[in-house]
Amino acid sequence: MTEFRSRNEDALANGVGIYAISVDSVFSHQAFAKELGGLPFELIGDFERKMVTDYGVRRDDVAGYSGLARRSIFIIDRAGVVRWTWISSREKPQPDYDAVITEAKQVAAAG
Repeated sequence: MTEFRSRNEDALANGVGIYAISVDSVFSHQAFAKELGGLPFELIGDFERKMVTDYGVRRDDVAGYSGLARRSIFIIDRAGVVRWTWISSREKPQPDYDAVITEAKQVAAAG
């Protein structure tokens, strides 16, 4: 989150909107954002786990925590088409932030 926070102004200047989605409650999001010193983008609640299910990143392999999301990034164009995806793995638990922003800028520029 903090990496995307630091890149938010550049992203916005290039027509890229950043949104974060979590299965946690809105109250949890508020506390999380406060703990990080604030976030310039919206944290969207997916408490019913519809988005994580629809996007294929729902995890049900953690005992007692049904419906967690795998850390993932989706770049979606203005028409709502997913143009690029990154999903965490043991080998790559964090995305290449430069690659994400570069790809998002390209998608935004294409209109």
